[in-house]
Amino acid sequence: MSWFNLQDFLRVFSNPTDTYWWFGREYFLKHGQNWPYEGVEPPEGYVYPTSDGFKCALLGAVAITFLRFAVEKLIGEPIGRWMGVRHKLPGTPPGENPNLEAFLKSHSYKTPSNEDIKLAAKDQNMEVREVETWIRRRQRERLPSKLNKFKESFWRFIFYTFAFSYGISILWKENYFWDTRYCWVGFPELTWAMKKSIYYYYLMEASFYLSLMVTQFFDTKRKDFWEMFIHHIATLSLIGFSYYNGTYRIGSLVMATHDISDIFLEAAKMSVYTKKTFFSNLFFGGFALSFFVTRLIFYPYKILNSVLFESLYIVDYFVSWPVYVVFLIILQILHIYWFTLILNVLIKVLTTGDDVEKDDRSEDDTPPASE
Repeated sequence: MSWFNLQDFLRVFSNPTDTYWWFGREYFLKHGQNWPYEGVEPPEGYVYPTSDGFKCALLGAVAITFLRFAVEKLIGEPIGRWMGVRHKLPGTPPGENPNLEAFLKSHSYKTPSNEDIKLAAKDQNMEVREVETWIRRRQRERLPSKLNKFKESFWRFIFYTFAFSYGISILWKENYFWDTRYCWVGFPELTWAMKKSIYYYYLMEASFYLSLMVTQFFDTKRKDFWEMFIHHIATLSLIGFSYYNGTYRIGSLVMATHDISDIFLEAAKMSVYTKKTFFSNLFFGGFALSFFVTRLIFYPYKILNSVLFESLYIVDYFVSWPVYVVFLIILQILHIYWFTLILNVLIKVLTTGDDVEKDDRSEDDTPPASE
């Protein structure tokens, strides 16, 4: 088995549109393969991966973003209001104070130090307590309302449910869904052409994550903002690589694995925002269980194992193999990190008897409304 060749590996990045180098020149010469298949029509019901797929994904991201806002406004918001979710946070408004507004803005609307607050109080001829109260009220006023968070979760719940259902419906009858060794049988000659149903699945997922990478900067900020951003980059990289070099079988399994637990997560969030305690606990339990099974058992023992060992045993080394390994391991590290957060919530619920009251990743813990 020929092992890692740095020169061939770097060719992947020197000309990413030249699919000839995505497997390594030696591999194709060894098999007498003339790549890519210029001018050859794919079998009926199949497509060959081209740059047009990436263009469609970009257009799809724009379309999904517009669809999201339409679903949130026309469906999610009315349902949220009907279920009693308020748009505005309770509490006394801070009142107009341009000087304190500029002072708080200079601190990026985060709580200033005690010394800075004392100086601001002196400049404004106010008591320190008055400045502290104004700051808390202003920070609370800037928080996203529960209705906005409900709409976000509603949209994601709809998408994840549809994406997972569609993915499972087309993967269920594939032999590689049940035995991951089939992900590599015939690679790359028999896996270059992609079924149209899988192609649409790829377009949908790629468009969604491209949209998320942009809208994440405008959505509710969370403690794991950058971890989630890295997750989106790793996911999109895996989608792009597996689409363009005939490894869509393992790629489609990665996508299906990630969708199911997110359905429970968004359902749990909506239950929290609507104060449905029983359902928030129920769905969070489903989220924790599905996350553990799919991302900490199935993902490493089936998907990672298939890429790390089965692929090399069946098809030998190929030049993009290290790329897959790097991004798949990044995802696994993020899975472990997120599961520690899930465990923290579970431990808190089990030891204190409290209910699941909020998304533990949120940075926007609401200050008391009694001020």
